[in-house]
Amino acid sequence: MESLGLSSGYLLVQLCNLSLLLLWPLLSVVALLELRQRTLPPTAQALWALIIALVPILGAVAFWIVQPGAKTEGH
Repeated sequence: MESLGLSSGYLLVQLCNLSLLLLWPLLSVVALLELRQRTLPPTAQALWALIIALVPILGAVAFWIVQPGAKTEGH
C-alpha cells in the first residue's frame, strides 16, 4: 500500500471516520425509537429529538445516560 501513497495510519483514520459516519445515523434512529416509547411531555420529547438529531453521537449517548422519563428505584 505504501507504493500507492497510502500508509496504515491513514487507512486506520479513514476506517474510524467511516465507522463514525455509519454509527451516527444508527444510534440516532435507535434513540429516537426509544424516545417514542418514553412518557414525556411533548415539549421535552421535541427537545430530546432535536438534541439526538443535531448533536452527532453525543446526543444519543446523552439520552441513554440521562434516561428521561425512566422510572427510578425508590421513588
